[in-house]
Amino acid sequence: MIDALPNIESVYAKWEDKNPHFKNGKLTNHSESSAANGYDATIANGREAWKSRFSKALAPPPRRASRRQANNKSRSAMIADYHMDYSLGASFKTAPSYHPKAGRLRPYSGLCCDCMPDSKNYLFTESIKSSGVTDVLRVNTGTSDNDWITRTFCHISFVMRQRLEHKYPDLTLAVLTSPRLLEAIQMTVQEADGSDAKISSIRQQQETKARSILVKMSASISNRLIRFTGWFLHKLLGRLLSSIVIHKGQMSLLQQFCKKEVPVIFLPTHRSHLDYILLTFVLFNYNIKAPYVAAGENLLIPFFGSLMRGLGGFFIRRKLDNSSKKKDYVYRAVLHSYMEELLRNNEFLEFFVEGGRTRSGKPVHPKGGLLSVVIDAYTNGVIPEAYIVPVSISYDKLVDGNFVKEQMGEPKVYETFWRAVLAIYKVLMGRYGIVRMDFAQPFSLKEYLEVSKFYPSLADVTFYNKSTMPALIDIDVCSSENMNKSLNMSVSDESVDQHGRETRHIVQCLAEHVVYASVSAQSILSTHLLALILLCEFRQGADLEVIKAAFRYLQSEILMRDHDVSFTGDTDIVLLHAQYLLGDRLVRKVTETDGTGGKKVVKLIPATTLPHVLELSYYANVVSPLLSIESVLVNTIYSIMDFEEWTELGSASHSTFSYHRLMQEATVLCSILKYEFIFCPPCQSLDIALKAGFDRLRNSEMLITDEAIIKDCGVSVQDIMWAKCFAKQLQIEDYDSEPEDWTTDNEVCMVNKEPDLRKKFMFFKRVLSPILETYYVAACHLVQLLEHDVPENDFVKSLHKILKERVATGTSSYAESAAMDTLRNAILGFKNAGVIQLYNEASIAMCCLTEDYNSEESLFIFIRRLESYQE
Repeated sequence: MIDALPNIESVYAKWEDKNPHFKNGKLTNHSESSAANGYDATIANGREAWKSRFSKALAPPPRRASRRQANNKSRSAMIADYHMDYSLGASFKTAPSYHPKAGRLRPYSGLCCDCMPDSKNYLFTESIKSSGVTDVLRVNTGTSDNDWITRTFCHISFVMRQRLEHKYPDLTLAVLTSPRLLEAIQMTVQEADGSDAKISSIRQQQETKARSILVKMSASISNRLIRFTGWFLHKLLGRLLSSIVIHKGQMSLLQQFCKKEVPVIFLPTHRSHLDYILLTFVLFNYNIKAPYVAAGENLLIPFFGSLMRGLGGFFIRRKLDNSSKKKDYVYRAVLHSYMEELLRNNEFLEFFVEGGRTRSGKPVHPKGGLLSVVIDAYTNGVIPEAYIVPVSISYDKLVDGNFVKEQMGEPKVYETFWRAVLAIYKVLMGRYGIVRMDFAQPFSLKEYLEVSKFYPSLADVTFYNKSTMPALIDIDVCSSENMNKSLNMSVSDESVDQHGRETRHIVQCLAEHVVYASVSAQSILSTHLLALILLCEFRQGADLEVIKAAFRYLQSEILMRDHDVSFTGDTDIVLLHAQYLLGDRLVRKVTETDGTGGKKVVKLIPATTLPHVLELSYYANVVSPLLSIESVLVNTIYSIMDFEEWTELGSASHSTFSYHRLMQEATVLCSILKYEFIFCPPCQSLDIALKAGFDRLRNSEMLITDEAIIKDCGVSVQDIMWAKCFAKQLQIEDYDSEPEDWTTDNEVCMVNKEPDLRKKFMFFKRVLSPILETYYVAACHLVQLLEHDVPENDFVKSLHKILKERVATGTSSYAESAAMDTLRNAILGFKNAGVIQLYNEASIAMCCLTEDYNSEESLFIFIRRLESYQE
């Protein structure tokens, strides 16, 4: 051992020989300034560090007493030397200094769509992606650099430092004298018959009505109230939430956009009543002026209504017209003029394109009403530009309860003062984990309207063509009659102003683009992943170790799609924390004893019965839009194969299918599920999205292509997959991974039969299984419409009763298939597919079959199609 000491000197010499600047322990051929850089100090420190650390270990072991004494004397010095010189070890060994490899960067989501290149490149730098995340609830005034008062009262000090210099304008006079409102009053007066005195009285009534509407509607923002609310929310949310996480790069980019003298339109997803003030709170923390927030009149309740008004809320009706037969021109004009004047003054706006809060966890199909006002303001020259900011808000656990009662078919209970007080009391009793807010990259309204001219026109919009679809579908939805029906369903009948068909199409495309961008920017939380895994793979429960493996796999799938996950740490702790937040009602934690070794095993068991499974599926549905394309493809493959025989026998002859047929029938299924998901932005073809999903399934080896066909081209499956992965690592965008004589449409594919990949295949299938079961049951009872037309509400109620009876009797495979929201989407999906049509008769919405499906034979073909997706 002692002989090893001289060998260290030879090691030093070899290292010095490798560096031309060192010779015999000294610097040579080097300037004095270089010597000052620390090369000699590095060598000296390195020598001393190695000697002090290892010389005693290489020496003969001393007696016990002397070794203890030596350790006691030098322990502090050894620790200091270890920490001091540890970073010098790498630079001592080689020159230049070694820098440790950086860890995996957090995915940056929410980039602007490629269809708007100017917006995508404007003010954006690559450094924004690596900015990391931060917690809004953590203030930085508690450091030792500040005085004692600042550290003690950190939240008060923080909110008092925020700049609230903006003066919000009084728009009363501008709105009441706007040409639009005066014209609306004149139209109302002209509809009335009578003498001049009566007409004058009606005019005065309408003017008084307009003033009272504006007073009730308009916001009255107070900077003092915003500051006080900021302090209060720091205190309150700090007790209820673990953190409010945002991406620092997204906020820095948003701050640059908000400094422009241009209106900014915030369009968040809507999940909770907390959304109304949460965005204002986050913007306040970054010195961004408060937006005017559109809220429903149902929230205009004592105290809380005044609070929201002072924070920027303006209140609008759920239905713009009091009567379905007669339009309220005055109310529409007041609303339109008020928003127009806000935009003229470069104020910020916030409203929810989904309308109300989502009941299912998935984004609601958007409505274009208020967006049309913004587009009108631009096209009429009121504003030269506006920036659109899609926002995604995710909750570990909903703060204001759940929507189970409404999903079970009970009517909505409207808010009152005492209900609000009771709800707040219940909220104070719980813990709600993390809230994650993601701001997608802002884009220019001007650029969007320019590029939207190149979108498929309304006349070119088709859902599928009977000449190219399989024989199972034999309808012509491209007829003018059905096109009018699909258009009327695509845009809300409660639009603020009347638009032509092409303008409505542009507005709806913008709304869908915003929702798609919000979903693309969304981060996933631990409760979302756990709920989806339990409902899709472990409905009977499973050991924590088994769930952990599936959890890691799904986490990797989310990260691979460039979506962030807002949790870190050991997977066991993350899963148990998610179970704690969901509670025993939704996920039970059971500790059992292993029969073999007596070891205790933790098991998680989900709720799979009504009504609790509906609440659990809410959290699972947050993830399902991210996997919707793959799930559509897998369910389509399942429907066109004799899957039961393949599963039992593993026969290759029953597991092949053509790529061309897969794409055709997947397009049909996407059309039926139009109101469940937005599969691609309006600027992109659905074929591109389906092909991207197919490539992901093939790259994950769940799908493979026929080797005999690939062999004819001289390329193996493994070579193609390896080349694609290699090109992706090198970020080669123009890499052509297929030979020139390769034809994708003629490709023959098959499902990989390996057990692990088969489990993943079935996992993707079950993402949509509850929804497809609802659609199948609803389609089976369309036979009622063969006899006579039925009121839509009565038809929906009868179907919902049947779904709940199936769950009660055990006939249903998925209890969550009895969700009312899914059933209503099924009716709209059937209408979009041209199976049924809706019309009004004596102010009652009636439901009937279309001409193409008004026979048992054609209707049974459609039912058999939906039946083929069932397990």
